[in-house]
Amino acid sequence: MVARAGTERDFIGYGETPPDFRWPGGARVAVSLVINVEEGAERSIARGDGANDLGAHWIPASASAARNLTLESAFEYGSRAGIWRLLRLLRKHDVQATAFCCAVALQLNPPIAAALVRDGHEIADHGHQWDTHTDLDDDAEARLIRTSRDAIEASTGRSPTSWYSRDGLKPGTRKVLAGNGFTYESNSFNDDLPHRGSGSSNPDLPVLPYAGDTNDSGLFKQFPTAAAFGNHLIAALELLADDPRGGPSVMSVGLHPRLIGRPAYIGALDHFIAHARKNGAWIATREEIVNAWIQITTPEQPTAAGSAEA
Repeated sequence: MVARAGTERDFIGYGETPPDFRWPGGARVAVSLVINVEEGAERSIARGDGANDLGAHWIPASASAARNLTLESAFEYGSRAGIWRLLRLLRKHDVQATAFCCAVALQLNPPIAAALVRDGHEIADHGHQWDTHTDLDDDAEARLIRTSRDAIEASTGRSPTSWYSRDGLKPGTRKVLAGNGFTYESNSFNDDLPHRGSGSSNPDLPVLPYAGDTNDSGLFKQFPTAAAFGNHLIAALELLADDPRGGPSVMSVGLHPRLIGRPAYIGALDHFIAHARKNGAWIATREEIVNAWIQITTPEQPTAAGSAEA
């Protein structure tokens, strides 16, 4: 069988020769710290859902139609204690992050919304509640995106810059985002640099890919200790800094207050940020990274495939 030509997917991207430039300050690596503000927006019997969210903490539990207060408390740690420890650390290093915010989580804890704005962190949209979207029809998804956007703006006074859904994008989601004030989107894992998407119906909306491996959710499984997680982050940064591939890279670090905010884990982030700053990485919000990329490159920058869309 021969692969069909004309697929809407782009398997080539920048190819062997990505654009060769440097980030502000001459940095080869831009580090994006991402705070996932989800606590209180997760599925739970307490908010009227048919089940509790079981996959985002270390508390052993099974599916049940009854409330599990211990399960709920694992999430509550993030909003009661973890977020404040994380924000203190970011202030210590004088760096800003991008906050992927669930609208309901901000509504339930207005001090978090106020603190994110006070400290200069970027506000992005992570959904109205921390729910899945890909099983919705297009109209329902569009309504939820607008609902979360408006609610986040009401909580923070800031229009969210980007969108990151729990379970990814549908084929028409990017058009909805482009038509509703979002300046870029983050629901991709396909490159080390920003790009402009692909496909014949692709809107002119930059993409800044996220990452799943440099994410504290690995503390559930592959990283048994904070040291293991910290070493993993540093190894990724050092490879990107010395990569024989030309050009710069972006390294995204996913952070969840209920995880990285624990006393046993926060030191890993402290050590990583100190290492990154000492070694010349540019720690910036995702909006700053996208804006720098737009200013340095042009929409017409071709990929190895010769397409101006990717």
